[in-house]
Amino acid sequence: MKQTTAPSLSRRGALASVLAATAAALPVMASATPPSKDAALLALSEAFWGVHKEVWSADYLAEHKFGSSEQKRLEAKLEQLCQQEGLLVRQLAQMPAHTQAGLKAKASILQTLLPDMMRDCYLSDDSGEFLLVMSLLQDVAGGAA
Repeated sequence: MKQTTAPSLSRRGALASVLAATAAALPVMASATPPSKDAALLALSEAFWGVHKEVWSADYLAEHKFGSSEQKRLEAKLEQLCQQEGLLVRQLAQMPAHTQAGLKAKASILQTLLPDMMRDCYLSDDSGEFLLVMSLLQDVAGGAA
C-alpha cells in the first residue's frame, strides 16, 4: 500500500505567507492616528537605515589582505555596526506602531533583513528579527492575542 504524506509548510513559506497577509492589511490599519504618535519609532527606523547603509558601504565590502591592520580595523568596526543594527532592531520590536508610516517602517526593515536571515541563519525566537516580525504582526492585529 502506498502512503501519501501531506505537504508540509516550511518555516520560510509560513513566514512569507504571514508577511504577505500583513502587507495586505497595511493600507487599512492606523489611518486615523496622527503621524506624531510614531515619532520615536520613525527616528529609530532612520537610525537603523543609517547604520545599515554604513554596514553595506564599499569600505566593508572591499577585500583586504587577511590579518592586515586595515582588515582587522574594518572587521572590528563592522562588528560594532552589526551589534548596533541588532540593538536598533530589538528596540523597534518593543515599540508598537500606531500609524501607517510606523507599520511601513517596520515592514521595510523586515523586507531588507529577512531574506538574508532566512538564507544564512537560524532564527531563534529571541532574535531581533523574529521579535520585530512578531511586533509588526501584533501592531497589524491591533494587539489582539
